[in-house]
Amino acid sequence: MEKQDIFRILTENTQYMNNSNFWLKYEPEGKFNLLELANTQRAITNFVKILTEKEIKVDFHASNDSDSMTNGKRITLSSTISMNTIDSVVGLALHEASHCRYTNFDVLKYLKNTLYTKKIESGHDTIATLLNFVEDRRIDSLMYKNAPGYQGYYRSMYERYFYSKTVDKALKGSEYREENWESYLFRIINIFNKNTDLNALKCLPTIFKAIDLKNIDRLKNTKDSLELAITLYELLSAHFMSMTSEERKSQVQQNKQNSNDKAPSREETKKAFAKQEQFIKGNVHKATSSKKELNQIEAINKSNIKEDRVSAIDKNGVKRSARKVHVIDGITESLINSNLYGVFNTSDFVYRDNIDEGLSLGKKLLRKLQITNEQVTLASKRLKSGKIDARRVYAANFENDIFYKIDRANYKPISIHLSIDGSGSMQGEKWKQVLINTIALGYVSLHMKNIDLTISIRTTGIDPSLSSQSAHIPLLILAFDSKKHTLKDLKKLGYYKVYGLTPEGMCLNALNKYIPSSSYYLDSYLINMSDGFPTFESSGFTYKGKSAILDTTKAVNNIKKKGVKILSYFIETDITSIKLNELVKSFRTMYGKSATFIDPKNIYQITKTLNNLFLKRDLVS
Repeated sequence: MEKQDIFRILTENTQYMNNSNFWLKYEPEGKFNLLELANTQRAITNFVKILTEKEIKVDFHASNDSDSMTNGKRITLSSTISMNTIDSVVGLALHEASHCRYTNFDVLKYLKNTLYTKKIESGHDTIATLLNFVEDRRIDSLMYKNAPGYQGYYRSMYERYFYSKTVDKALKGSEYREENWESYLFRIINIFNKNTDLNALKCLPTIFKAIDLKNIDRLKNTKDSLELAITLYELLSAHFMSMTSEERKSQVQQNKQNSNDKAPSREETKKAFAKQEQFIKGNVHKATSSKKELNQIEAINKSNIKEDRVSAIDKNGVKRSARKVHVIDGITESLINSNLYGVFNTSDFVYRDNIDEGLSLGKKLLRKLQITNEQVTLASKRLKSGKIDARRVYAANFENDIFYKIDRANYKPISIHLSIDGSGSMQGEKWKQVLINTIALGYVSLHMKNIDLTISIRTTGIDPSLSSQSAHIPLLILAFDSKKHTLKDLKKLGYYKVYGLTPEGMCLNALNKYIPSSSYYLDSYLINMSDGFPTFESSGFTYKGKSAILDTTKAVNNIKKKGVKILSYFIETDITSIKLNELVKSFRTMYGKSATFIDPKNIYQITKTLNNLFLKRDLVS
């Protein structure tokens, strides 16, 4: 492919595959919601990092940003993205990233000073436009050569922000054939369009030859691009100065001889040309984001929030596939401050005493459980081979056996996933007692080598992807993981605000992938604490009753198939005996006959059960 064909491809309307399908997990419908915007931001940030080999900040265009062009240190994105525009948004970000890598912004910054020294400061605006045009051509060539995988995004970008059928037709028309700066800039910017007429202006063939696109790689840096822009400016300046007014009129008549009369009007063409000029200058319109939206997107990114799709049975017994569950990996400061889902307090004041009580209980438990943190050793002495027993060397008479061997056995590691019902019905004393015991177990796991503990909360929250404050989404909050979190992270459980409904089976289906299977080398447990029936409602979908109970039963059985042992505790509440019998039956249907019912005031039964579990001496043979 000849080099000039690169730019003909870029500026032509061609059909091509949506490149973003390769990394999008699914195709969002309509405008991207906040979660989808955050995922897009992460993906583009990775692309930019690969391209630039630098940590370039990529964020959404804010309402107080002065312009949308890159400064070499930051790239902004439009907040209005759909499947129809995603490739062009990626392409524009990559185009800006290519400038971050290859363009010397000091040349642009000190352009006025440079032109002043050359005594051509009066041509600043024209030279700046020509410089941007030439620099884009240089950068595009480098991109096509060094990052061919991004070509599809570039084509989409040019089609959206630069390509225009109006311009295509105007290039054949009679407009912009006057011998002046405006006509030349219009023709130069589109000089590689397949509809370009080099006879439209007298000096256009000379300009085309001077640009010499086939050998654009001869320009090694932005200073070279500037030198070429100045050359083009001087060629045109000399051309204008050499013509009398009569010669100019005569030339214009000649320029229009072979033009097409069916071209767009001057107004239409000027509008399309203005859009191209803005693109050349790097100033592309981008929809803005509010401060609240930016904070929410930041919270999604820092909390690594994902959208999982699970199947669920509605109240009529109909299986509904691809139901959304949002999975939050970790409670971060930005998540708390933005209160993204409406399930966090900005202060842990309400539960601070419970956190302290849980830590105190955890320390007591730890002292009892130290035995599982030690190795079992058995020393065999007076052997004929092994290591020398130094304490027997002094008495050796060359007849005694002075070798020994130590056998060691570690306790089998335990992986515990503690999943808590965080719905509104758990408010009050129940949640306080659950929190105390949860903090205690978390503290123990941080100080035990062979116990890994993950704590999750199942609830619903206000869906940030929808505008209605009544629209809820099932939430699975992976609040704590002893393998990667610290005591500071454990204490963040105090910020959780008991809230929402109980999408039991839906969240357990999403949770399944985070629970390891039991094996010869690992005992895996799921400990559940909840207090009611599975319930969830959203637009056109109701999850409750017998169907939801059976759906939850299926989710629990799928976890059991992995060899995971399930300990389920029903936190009782003051209800009638008839309702209690119904709850007992339903709870055992969901979690099995071993399900345990406990009073919130006696919730220490859970800790006692786990204490006995930890003290088991199941060794790896």
